[in-house]
Amino acid sequence: MTQNLSQSKGIESLQLVNVAVSVMNLDEAIAWYSDKLGFILNYRTAAIEGIELALMEKNGLYIDLIHYPEPINLEPERKNPPFHLQIAGLRNLVFFVDDSAAADAELKAKGVELMWESNFLPHLGTKVTAFQDMDGNLVAYWEKNEQILNYLRTGRTQS
Repeated sequence: MTQNLSQSKGIESLQLVNVAVSVMNLDEAIAWYSDKLGFILNYRTAAIEGIELALMEKNGLYIDLIHYPEPINLEPERKNPPFHLQIAGLRNLVFFVDDSAAADAELKAKGVELMWESNFLPHLGTKVTAFQDMDGNLVAYWEKNEQILNYLRTGRTQS
């Protein structure tokens, strides 16, 4: 008997739950993601093997900050965009904002050094700002507009 895919409870139900970021110092990470990006700490708890985690939330997005005892940074030479893409693996967190200039001003007022400030990327059809968190992890946001939404749907910036 063939199952209708629209009724599938398997891989068809796949959806993103959270993003996990390993951090060097959990207290500093909680403060940074709260103060700089406005995430709210839902809870902090011990996990397995001495690992501690903090679940942060903003606008329905969850970030799991994870602290492993004796953390190791395997990327001591962080590269600025677009050269960060040379290293295989998860490269950065990317968010949407409604107004990149306003978001840029807010972050600069909070002492965040911007690597790219509202840099227009024609292949995306939007402005991109990039910066690093307290451990040097790359974070970026794209200004939400019809061009970037069309790009995400079709791979093209033109309708």
